[in-house]
Amino acid sequence: MKLSPSNTFIFSHFLVLICTGISFMSCDQGPGKLDDILKGSMNIQLNPYEKVPLGVLLTFRTDEACKVEIKIPGRIPVIKNFSVYETHHTITVLGLYPGKTNLVSVKLTTKDDDVYSGDIELKTNPLPYFFPTIEIIKLDRTQMEPGFHLIEMLIANNGKFLSYTIMFDDNGDIRWFMDMSSVGQIAYSGLRNRKGNWLYLSWIDIWELSDLGEVIQKEKMWLYAGNHHIIELEGDRILMGGSKKDAKVIRRDGYETITRYDYIVEWDRKENKGVKEWDLAEVLDISRSVFPEDYSLDAKIDWFHLNSIAQSLKDNCLLASGRNQGVLKVDSDNNLKWILAPHRGWGKSGRTGEGFNTSDYLLTAIDSNKVAFAEPVQQGLQAMDEFEWSTGQHALNILDNGNLLLFDNGLSRNFKETPSYSRAVEYRIDEKNMTIQQVWEYGKSRGLDMYSPITSDVDVLPTTQNRLITVGNIRASSAPPHAKIIEITYPDNKEIFEAHVFFKDAKGSGEESWAQFDLVFRGERYPLYNDY
Repeated sequence: MKLSPSNTFIFSHFLVLICTGISFMSCDQGPGKLDDILKGSMNIQLNPYEKVPLGVLLTFRTDEACKVEIKIPGRIPVIKNFSVYETHHTITVLGLYPGKTNLVSVKLTTKDDDVYSGDIELKTNPLPYFFPTIEIIKLDRTQMEPGFHLIEMLIANNGKFLSYTIMFDDNGDIRWFMDMSSVGQIAYSGLRNRKGNWLYLSWIDIWELSDLGEVIQKEKMWLYAGNHHIIELEGDRILMGGSKKDAKVIRRDGYETITRYDYIVEWDRKENKGVKEWDLAEVLDISRSVFPEDYSLDAKIDWFHLNSIAQSLKDNCLLASGRNQGVLKVDSDNNLKWILAPHRGWGKSGRTGEGFNTSDYLLTAIDSNKVAFAEPVQQGLQAMDEFEWSTGQHALNILDNGNLLLFDNGLSRNFKETPSYSRAVEYRIDEKNMTIQQVWEYGKSRGLDMYSPITSDVDVLPTTQNRLITVGNIRASSAPPHAKIIEITYPDNKEIFEAHVFFKDAKGSGEESWAQFDLVFRGERYPLYNDY
């Protein structure tokens, strides 16, 4: 048996079949060799689309219809069953260990329960030298959400971030990654869609890729540029945060400039066009500036910095998080409903600053007895045990009970420049009375050990209802620069998983400037294989 002629790429990237010559060896678990049922040669390709170095594509034919099982042994074995009986097989192999020879078992079973099996060797390259080192600090698999741990890794490259979506197992071993570095800039935001493929935004490009990195669909936008966050809608439509070409604002000082990151766009992927937009500058105060100048690349251009969105299906409204301003809610016609933010500094809305008074839409913070806090708390100058405003927040979630869950970075907390702490926080909003209560938090007591002024994430995990918190860039603690992924039970905040992702900053200078240090944007818990 021989490899098909298509396997002519770099030799070290292909598989070496073992046993007699290059044929499969038989296994004790089945009476037949794979050769006995294969029809022709097996085409075996490692990283066939040059984006997933730890993935393999197997294509072959069999004389009889068979189902397929593959097994990758190791400290955390991966077993995958392809249960459809076929004679033409296209098998995706995921979960190889990097930098070693992986022995992969293949078992074929006919409808008559005849079994044919064999092993193949898959030799993978080491991980890139600049990848992070992962250390598992805490692990209680009996209470954890099933799945592998995913991070959206941004590698600094002397002024540009290169994107890698990485999955690692409970031992901290990286078992899969999508290399999006070829786009030459950030590719937000690794999301598995309903088809099980991966969606990315990279400025004017929308990518849909398979688990092996095959381009399923790619669109190019001209009027808009997408970034930070995608929400999948019905009918091949998505919601995304982004920018609009040539969008301008005129600030209070008369300064006119092109802006970024201040639109929500509904995009039709089938028609390749925007079908609806929400202009957030029309409902907010574009001149409001409450953070120091060096907290943003350019506060005049990036006055809002839209970093996450959420869809309220109950009333067909949208929520948007702006790192530099706060959280707002608008309806389908872009009418402002409320603003979640410290009350300091709010003026008139609009791209020319001549709209309505945005201060009329500010939520009032109340305690558990529904009594409003004093003015210093409302202004964001003072924190209470029962309540604190989020600042620089990321990762909006609308919970089933209607509450709002987000990651509160604590950027310039209480308008002080001294780093303090970040946290996950849950708020209850009473829209009728325009009030807000804090009902849950985690992280405050960990101080600088969990402080990340940028990026980060929090999610409710679907099976256990645990909460998964990703702290994207910790550099003010006593530990080396790193990110954390923490899983806790809810509502008692028992820590059942924690991983530290230590950065190398190997392709950047490490200084505090754009894309000179590594970071993690978001974290998720996903099965290695798409089971949708």
